[in-house]
Amino acid sequence: MTFLYPNVLYALILPALLAAAAWWLWRRRSRKWEVLVSPDYRHELVHAPASWHRVLPVIFSVLAAVFCILSIARPIDGYTEVKEVPKSRNILIAIDCSRSMLSKDASPSRLGRAKTAAYDLLDALPGDNFGIIIFSGESVLLMPLTHDHNALKETIEQLQFGWVSQGGTNLEKVVRLALQTFKRDKEADSKNALVILSDGEDTVNVTYKTAEAARQSKLIIVTAGIGTTIGTTIPDENSPSGLYRDRRGQHVVSRLNPDSLQYLANQTDGQYVQLSDGAALNRFVKDIAERLDVTEGKEETRRIPNDRYIIFAVPALICLILTLIAGTRWRSFRRSSRRGMALLAGTVLLCTGLLGTEARADTAMLDNVTDLIRTGKTEEAVKAIDGMIALPDLPEETRQALEFAKGCLEQKAGNPKEAAEAFSQALLSPNRSLQSDSHFNLGNMEAAKAKTSMTFSRSEEKQTPPQPASIDDQIKEIDARLAKIPEAKQHIKEAVKRFDDALSAHRSHEGAAANKEEMLRYDKELDEYLKKLEEL
Repeated sequence: MTFLYPNVLYALILPALLAAAAWWLWRRRSRKWEVLVSPDYRHELVHAPASWHRVLPVIFSVLAAVFCILSIARPIDGYTEVKEVPKSRNILIAIDCSRSMLSKDASPSRLGRAKTAAYDLLDALPGDNFGIIIFSGESVLLMPLTHDHNALKETIEQLQFGWVSQGGTNLEKVVRLALQTFKRDKEADSKNALVILSDGEDTVNVTYKTAEAARQSKLIIVTAGIGTTIGTTIPDENSPSGLYRDRRGQHVVSRLNPDSLQYLANQTDGQYVQLSDGAALNRFVKDIAERLDVTEGKEETRRIPNDRYIIFAVPALICLILTLIAGTRWRSFRRSSRRGMALLAGTVLLCTGLLGTEARADTAMLDNVTDLIRTGKTEEAVKAIDGMIALPDLPEETRQALEFAKGCLEQKAGNPKEAAEAFSQALLSPNRSLQSDSHFNLGNMEAAKAKTSMTFSRSEEKQTPPQPASIDDQIKEIDARLAKIPEAKQHIKEAVKRFDDALSAHRSHEGAAANKEEMLRYDKELDEYLKKLEEL
């Protein structure tokens, strides 16, 4: 067994000093009271507490301190190696650093608003690669594609006007630099994305040739217009009036000009949005990201330490409780019961925090998720769960349980794709009950697809298909219905398989058994309906 934080062990000198100080004080305790009491009457007049009543609390408190320090040093018993193949998409963020971005018709300024939007994008897609381009009259690749979001945020935080020497705004050079960057990183054959944050005052204008090159290279461009069409003046610290002036001495008014931004987005099958709030941009970029190609990185091996802090944390808790018990004067317990019980409760809470700080934090976050679900805020609850899943030290079983909860929320919100992905992640759990419920929900989704794929009213009992006006119309209607039936039967087959898997994981899953029987009946009804259509 080793310690992950061995430097903490130097703190063991503190309980040693505590024990030495207690012994020294006990040896130096004052006995001047003896001159006031005759030796013949000391036994009757002076009640001396038992020596154990003074020694045991000190011993237990020292032992508790020792065990606490050993637990904080995080003892581990080797490592568990987990192999992972990182999968990510590639997105470049281009931020306009021209003088017009200093205008304050967006809070705190256009450039500040662009920075905030960039932070939001990094948080919305934590598993993807991002790069940073800054531009005005020229374009500069400030940060190449990387998975290190902390470094990206630090770089964005330092951005300011003047980092690009040439003035103006040239969106065409931004697109060309993005194409060169993806080509250099050997990602030119994949679908990649470029997010441009600008006020759109393009002083050069984008040519059709550049937009066509982006489209041919499968580059999807998302543009965000920052500012207002009414516009405002541009601040200038070097001007006596505090406002920027042109060569004629007139104040310059900068306005949002979305024409070039909209043109780029339309030509590359992207999206333009006027940046009034970060959530809108996040939603558009998330939709675009689903269309991007996923790039697999090199296989990485992650070492997870096997924590054994519990073997010291539990004795620490026991010693703290024994310190309270040994140091309590039981004759006066009634008078001090409130204070003693409060101290005991505080000690238990303190030790509980020591035993599971992460669990305590997770509990608070789960309470937040519960409140969001209770109030009907499904989208916020999903975001909160995503935040918990992204925690690096979260136990895998907890992560898989959260994926199941996310799947239920996405299914309720009408997002079958996201729900299926979440339930698939939950299937990795060793918990057989969670596996069974995940298979069950996936089966229900397939069953719903089977029924919704039949967009017309199927035959029930004596009901027959509606009769169109002509023979040709009847043939077309029958062909359309015949074409739908194989798709529905395939979904039924997948649903039955999922229900069988749920029953294999948990034999007593009544819902899976009942839904399986319903799907089998529905399959027979489709067979009868197929025969009737073939006869027609």
